[in-house]
Amino acid sequence: MDQLELEREGKLDEDLPKRKPANFIYLFSDDAHFLSELSTALLFYDYEVLGYSDAESFMSAVLSYAPAAVILDIDSDPGEQLRTSVAQAEEVTCPVLYVSAHDEFASRLDAVREGAEAYFLKPVDVQALSHRIDENIAPAGQRAYRILIVDDDEFFLSFFESILSSAGMHVRSLLDPTKTLDAIKKFNPELLLTDLHMPQCSGVELAKVIRQNNRYVDLPIVFLSCETAIQKQLGALQSGADDFLTKPIDPEKLVASIAYRAERYRNLRKSM
Repeated sequence: MDQLELEREGKLDEDLPKRKPANFIYLFSDDAHFLSELSTALLFYDYEVLGYSDAESFMSAVLSYAPAAVILDIDSDPGEQLRTSVAQAEEVTCPVLYVSAHDEFASRLDAVREGAEAYFLKPVDVQALSHRIDENIAPAGQRAYRILIVDDDEFFLSFFESILSSAGMHVRSLLDPTKTLDAIKKFNPELLLTDLHMPQCSGVELAKVIRQNNRYVDLPIVFLSCETAIQKQLGALQSGADDFLTKPIDPEKLVASIAYRAERYRNLRKSM
């Protein structure tokens, strides 16, 4: 029996801390496939998920230990009972989010009356779910910016990752630009920082590929390159990028530029 199965059975409760870290989420579903699938998907967004298929064990954990958020699959009798129990429990002060295959107005209205922060339809848009969780568990200014760096040079990749991580940003690095779309889908970055000259796929080509997807037309793309020719820099910007920074760059300037554009993107998404 693996750890997730033990957690579902409630057998690890005695080892749990009194308050979970800010990225811990409790998830209930009596659908084993859905529970495993959503738990795994949320791991890519850096949440630690405790999954339960037993309603009693789930409720015991919720009342005993404070998670960052609770996700309830309400498409079953145990799920329906839990939505009532959680709503009535004064100890539950964290955000509660529902998932369901049913889109009836009455069910949504009940969710509002029960204090649920959100109501997601199956199949769940995990990126949207992650965004809603982030909105509810911390004020915008306290959430780390999610930055994806793409560069074929391991030294620069590690160097810039270190700078941005030290500034409190959540950074993912990628050596292979051909895997960028998959990384964006899984990591949900708020800014992409990339080199201009890469053998497998140039930065300009990468920006154009990203902009082909309507979902990512607003994602900030910033080039960081040794290229000093103005015409090439302008050409790079015309490919769909938002800024062009040159190497070497002062770390403070890099952090300030990235933070500014990531914050603008975050505010833009919030207003949509």
